[in-house]
Amino acid sequence: MNPVDSKQKSDVMGFTEAEVSDFLRAHPDFFERHLALLTELVIPHSARGRTVSLLERQVVALRDQLTIERKNLKGLVNAALDNTRLQQRLQKCFELIARCDDLQLLLETLPSLLQAEFDLGGVDIRLLDGKMWPALSVEHMISRDDSRTEALIKRLAGKRCLIEAPVSDLLISLLKNDTFPHPGSCAVLPMLTAEHSLIGWIVLVAENRDHYRPDMDTVLLEGLGGLLSATTQRFRLA
Repeated sequence: MNPVDSKQKSDVMGFTEAEVSDFLRAHPDFFERHLALLTELVIPHSARGRTVSLLERQVVALRDQLTIERKNLKGLVNAALDNTRLQQRLQKCFELIARCDDLQLLLETLPSLLQAEFDLGGVDIRLLDGKMWPALSVEHMISRDDSRTEALIKRLAGKRCLIEAPVSDLLISLLKNDTFPHPGSCAVLPMLTAEHSLIGWIVLVAENRDHYRPDMDTVLLEGLGGLLSATTQRFRLA
């Protein structure tokens, strides 16, 4: 029966579909008192192109709902497993950072470990204000006077993690182009002092555009940035 015709007929009979629905909700024992209706009632089932009994339709609906719930549960389990693997990988990085007693060595070894553990295209660590640090390779330093640096500093203001997908021209210009030929997405983790002053950043670069997404949870990444910030400050010159 056409839904419009059904509504018109119910109005003529003195009640509306909403009133019928409210009545059935208010009297859940209605069908127990009218068991014959369960076998007499038939409802259309568009997916199968035929009518089915109310009981059969309920079974189908419950089966469909169970399928959805199983998919949701599987998604939660997979997410939990992914988080466990992520934590295990980060643990290796945390241990390396905590044990390191040489800044130059840290800047040389941490990128390769992060790149291997997280399937990254590359990792770039930069420190600001060269006079504040012991002698370091030029590749790890960047000047505040560079207009690109100033632009990135503004973008990082108030952030613990900056996600870009696709990677902006600004960040591409700051990366070593020969090392990162095809950046698809990236996460920029600012390194801050205890007073929240920017002293540098670490850029995690992935070739896959979906590797880092603006809607992703960045708590663990922020933890990595925080630990690297605290460790790096130990090597600052007084």
